[in-house]
Amino acid sequence: MKKVIALIMVCAMSIALFGCGKKDSGKGGETTKAAAQATEKAGGNAGGDAAAANKVKFAVQGEKLAFTVDNGFALKQDAWLGFCPGTKGFVNEVDADEVDVLYAYQTDEGRKETDPYLFEFDAASIEALEDGDYILVLCDTDEDTGKVLVYIPAKLSGTSVTLDYDKAVFNK
Repeated sequence: MKKVIALIMVCAMSIALFGCGKKDSGKGGETTKAAAQATEKAGGNAGGDAAAANKVKFAVQGEKLAFTVDNGFALKQDAWLGFCPGTKGFVNEVDADEVDVLYAYQTDEGRKETDPYLFEFDAASIEALEDGDYILVLCDTDEDTGKVLVYIPAKLSGTSVTLDYDKAVFNK
């Protein structure tokens, strides 16, 4: 298990390094500022590329798609990560839970307190979803009182998942 986690971390770091190299052309900066201000008013905090990429990482591991989540999040045993169709973000677990089309609970087998959280999806279950726009949500618990801690727009095409870290939102 340690080798798998180490391999996932290496893959995720590689993806983060190569995926974070794009520069702002100037026009997008105004849109990003406006989106961040609107998000602040809605109670969230636009994370931006670097912050989100460091908190939620993605890697393909054979027939699994693995998402690692920074251990700084306060997640309960029944925390879940899931895909919701569309582009609308969420704040409450109940709202996200009503529309999610695929989710996974954290894999805590052998996890130490300092290790990142791990959520795994079978490639076949991702491929079974319709191609298109989704929101990847991280909920702190599966209880009705749960919160969506972060959501990241995602585009699915077959087993390919493209996360838009620039539009990630961390809820307060």
